[in-house]
Amino acid sequence: MIININDEAYNDEMVIDERPMATSSSALGIMRHQLVRNIGIERIKGFLVRFGWEMGVNDAKEALKKNISVKTLIEQGPIVHMKSGHIRGFTHECSAEFNEHDEVVSLHGSGTWIDSYEAVEHVKRLGLSDTQVCHTLIGYSSGFMTTICGQTVLAKEITCVGKGDPVCTWITRTKIEWDRMMEDELSYYQETPIMEELEYTYEQLLEQQSFLTQLTEFQKKLNEEIANGTDLESITSKVYDSTQIPILVEDKELRTITYAGLSEDMYRELDLDMKEYMRKSKSQNLLPIGKKTIKTDRQEKLISPIYVEKKVLGYCSFLYNDGKTHNEEKDYLILDRFANAVSLILLNEKTRFESFERMKGNFLEQILQAQIPAHEIIQRGKYANLDLDKPYYVVAMEYRKTEQSTLSMEEEFFLQEQILEVIFEYFNDHKYQNLIGQREGKLILFMIKQQKNFSIQTAIDELYQFLKRAFPHGEFKLGVSNEGHDIKDAAAYYEEASIALKLTLQKNIVSFDSLGIVGVLINSNNLKGIKMVAKKELGDLYQLDDPRNIELLKTLYVFLSNGGKLEQTMSDLVLSMSGLRHRIRRIEGLLEKDLRDPEEMHQLLLILKALIALGEISID
Repeated sequence: MIININDEAYNDEMVIDERPMATSSSALGIMRHQLVRNIGIERIKGFLVRFGWEMGVNDAKEALKKNISVKTLIEQGPIVHMKSGHIRGFTHECSAEFNEHDEVVSLHGSGTWIDSYEAVEHVKRLGLSDTQVCHTLIGYSSGFMTTICGQTVLAKEITCVGKGDPVCTWITRTKIEWDRMMEDELSYYQETPIMEELEYTYEQLLEQQSFLTQLTEFQKKLNEEIANGTDLESITSKVYDSTQIPILVEDKELRTITYAGLSEDMYRELDLDMKEYMRKSKSQNLLPIGKKTIKTDRQEKLISPIYVEKKVLGYCSFLYNDGKTHNEEKDYLILDRFANAVSLILLNEKTRFESFERMKGNFLEQILQAQIPAHEIIQRGKYANLDLDKPYYVVAMEYRKTEQSTLSMEEEFFLQEQILEVIFEYFNDHKYQNLIGQREGKLILFMIKQQKNFSIQTAIDELYQFLKRAFPHGEFKLGVSNEGHDIKDAAAYYEEASIALKLTLQKNIVSFDSLGIVGVLINSNNLKGIKMVAKKELGDLYQLDDPRNIELLKTLYVFLSNGGKLEQTMSDLVLSMSGLRHRIRRIEGLLEKDLRDPEEMHQLLLILKALIALGEISID
């Protein structure tokens, strides 16, 4: 289908200068939205106030042409607003004082705007604001009242629906009566030519482009330094040379790794100041997962976290201690890129360190299997900065889950890897000489006695407490060997640690030395003899394929370990006293022994410990 139209029209009655134009509040809302996008929300206030002012002045001039009294026009001001569609309703109270010439001397007005189009459109298109948004209505009221009163009258919005208040309220005063309360608002009424606005915007764009160029160049230099293998201290110094802002790199415990741009004395002073601030604040929210600024009387600290494998590994900070004003937004963009560079450096160091530790773990396996001659082991140890001529201990460790934290096979493997990494870091921080590996489902620590006053008990206790804090949803069990002196005997000491680990039933840490005669019995590898004694002394209870016997053996072991104390045994086994007494009587009947006889108790406990250590029975 084709249509052809040839038409024309002309309205002779339309006034050219003051023609009425139909528009909607949505159209003004769209204009507002576009202004925000192009010149920013901070700059549109002045534009809209002046826009409203001109409309108010124009409507007031038209009203004055009708020879309406000033008193009447003051009353009708809000009515003009409503007729224009700016608002749907209003309340208005006003007190005006006139002199003998009917000139306004004083004016105090207040009221509310109901359903301000500006508030509605702003919320609809831009969301709630932090401040009042009815800029056009404020400008209109000020322009209208100023024109009819013959002196400057200014309106101020007090509450606003656009920022979440229940209603829009306003106050009008003469400029003189406002005194200094409107000083900050006066700049919005001063007209800025469009060329100045454009020049300002252009300058802002040039400045932004220049900064982005600098940021890109900064990132490029960081990448080059990382690719060239530059260390963290050198890169930190170069960032300071580029920014001239003191910079600090800390680990996740807020211990300083490196810094630049500060003398040693100034660094110590600022460090003490920040630690005192952190101590007084006692807040867990001080450590950021994103951008954060901390201010004290002495300094301001702009902080960006360092992420490695999705975990916060430390923090990078700019330190402002010169009293000058800084552009934090731009500084943070630089700091964030530096933090990313530090992440790559630390990730590289972490990977290299863990690879080295795992290599040492393979070396430990070779030691325990006695695959290499002793003199070669000692020589290889020197390459890893380990003096294997010194005395040593072997520690076997397990992480046993609680019932609430049952894990899949994949989760179990991931947890073991986590524990291994944490132990790597712990020993690295404490400067221990050791080898760490995995064997037969256990973590194995080969710990070298570095000083004469070295205490294995203290070292293991501290490690245990650290691991409890790091992994609170389970428990660690550790078996510790006797002190070894010859590297070729490491396998035997591994066996000691493994035996001690099996006997961590009531204690979390057991040393082989504490096993006494049990250790000697087991170390003789006299398994056949132990079984014969066990069969003779335990009788029918030694039928280990019956789960009821295993339960009774567990009860017997706990009872004997507690020295025959019923209350402690009842607590450990979570049994009632009557239930426990019943089991003890049943055990005595099967064994045909008196469990109150100290000699019988001691012998039975030795047998059970030997069977547990040899893996013949398992009592968890």
